[in-house]
Amino acid sequence: MSATVGIPPAITEETEAFWAAAKEGRLLVERCTACGAESFPPRGMCRACRGRETEQVEITETGRVYSFTVNHQRWLPDLEVPYAVALVEFDAHPGVRVTGRLRIDDLDAITIGMPVEIGFEPGPGECAIPSFTARRLAERADSEAIA
Repeated sequence: MSATVGIPPAITEETEAFWAAAKEGRLLVERCTACGAESFPPRGMCRACRGRETEQVEITETGRVYSFTVNHQRWLPDLEVPYAVALVEFDAHPGVRVTGRLRIDDLDAITIGMPVEIGFEPGPGECAIPSFTARRLAERADSEAIA
């Protein structure tokens, strides 16, 4: 599966830090310095209080699948199908949900609440695109089978 097919994202003043961190394999979200609300995608303005003073916060923990879709339509000629796209939320970052490909071999195994790890894959225009993997579930299943 490759995310290099498609249209490169528009990199703006508000999103530049996000895309730079993504190339380093880090997921950043904005936090308002006035009220503490976090948001994604970056806007340069707080979604809660409309304050303009924000800082970047890195998400490092496991997320959970909030919603997902399995796409069977080949929207672009070189797009490999089927593939899954998930909306992932993070307990320590309320209100933040990030969309990305879900890299998993068995698309029928995807469930709401499934724990996923943050990752990135090469995207169009040499950008790194957020993606997620359910590797932790596979490791836990392997360890339970051994026990």
